[in-house]
Amino acid sequence: MHSVSSSAPPLRPGFVWRALRRLALPWLLLALHAAGVNAATLAGGPMAGPATATRIGVWLMTDAPAQVQLEYWPQRQPDAARRSAPVAASPERGHTARIDLDGLLAATRYAYRVLLDGAPVELGEVPAFTTAAADRTAPRDLVIATGSCNYVPDAPYEITPDAFGAGFGIFDTIVARQPDVMLWLGDNIYYRDDDFASADQATARMRARWAATRSFAPLQRLLRTGQHVAIWDDHDYGPNNSNRDFALKATALELFRDNWANPSYGLPDLAGTFARVPLGDVELFLLDDRYYRDDDAGTDPARTMLGAKQLEWLKGALRDSHATFKLVTNGSRMLSDRPSPESRGGEGWHNFPRERQAFLDWLAAERIDGVLFLSGDIHYTHLTERERPGTYPLTELTCSPLTARVHPRPFPVREVPGTLVTQRNFCTLEFSGPAGARLMRVAAWNATGTRLWQAEFPAARLRTP
Repeated sequence: MHSVSSSAPPLRPGFVWRALRRLALPWLLLALHAAGVNAATLAGGPMAGPATATRIGVWLMTDAPAQVQLEYWPQRQPDAARRSAPVAASPERGHTARIDLDGLLAATRYAYRVLLDGAPVELGEVPAFTTAAADRTAPRDLVIATGSCNYVPDAPYEITPDAFGAGFGIFDTIVARQPDVMLWLGDNIYYRDDDFASADQATARMRARWAATRSFAPLQRLLRTGQHVAIWDDHDYGPNNSNRDFALKATALELFRDNWANPSYGLPDLAGTFARVPLGDVELFLLDDRYYRDDDAGTDPARTMLGAKQLEWLKGALRDSHATFKLVTNGSRMLSDRPSPESRGGEGWHNFPRERQAFLDWLAAERIDGVLFLSGDIHYTHLTERERPGTYPLTELTCSPLTARVHPRPFPVREVPGTLVTQRNFCTLEFSGPAGARLMRVAAWNATGTRLWQAEFPAARLRTP
């Protein structure tokens, strides 16, 4: 009978863990189970961000701490599979993780799978993404789905005719359109007043709000479809109609970054969610309408919605862009006006008239072609059009709501006839045609997939004569 000397050094935890890691995977999982450690499972995602020719970021969320990896390969070439470096999904970041894949092949369809602590996750459908062409401004067929105002009720919930959040089948309806990109136009989650009631608990409750929305079962197929990019508005920034005075805005920005895979957020010396996203000869200009916003109801004519520095960034980005279509996206509406002098007409750039007019004057003077505005927020959908002497009219697509309640008394101003939608809906922007004859089709769809209207914008229509 063998004995162990009492003078032998104790086994160190790090040594034991490394030894377990060398075991075959079934034995490792068995050992963890025997030790009472519950293996993490996938709670949300995966969700791909916008890809360049060589790089992409993929977001996901687990329900417990885990080492997360992706195994990925060019479609139909599983023998060429590569594995990313592990990334920790930790409690400090709500068990979210972003995995960045580099060195990809341009214009290539990749399939991938998620590994949690080395074990593959079975998702049924294999998620995939396509990298951009090597020529970043090359025209390509492209479908962008878009919408705003996604309200997920607290569990357990009951859907009633007057429920504020309902119609969650719309997510699968969007999937059926097979969008290349899903552009989320703000109010992508809804913080509740109770989330901010206690200063000591606000951060945890805000993070829990993200987790509850992102783990919502009806949302998962859409998260795994195409590539996703987002801006925010008041409800995924802070309280209703919140502005730059919100005390937890830095926390809100951190949580936003933890839950999206946008290519960038603001500038190194200027915080925010604004960014540029090139998609061939279509380019998105994501704006942050909250971090620097003054009160809409103020009277100081120098008030700002975007802030001087962000506006200068936007002007430089538009001037620098070679895109045929330049999509300027914002949470609040940008081109609408007050319904009457006595009514403020909800939130929007019309409540900051000096700032807006200065920008519109600059846009005309610089002869910037191809501009279309996109917004959400208002809980109904419509096109807005503003005529401009000597150049093309400006158009804005406001698309809302996805699952939140529809506004009971819509008040569009400068509405394009036939485009008002007063039911839960989403919109698409489809780009097609060869260089020199590009076409953008904008359409609104109801929750079951019926097209409600469509408008065509040939690139030539968006050019200064």
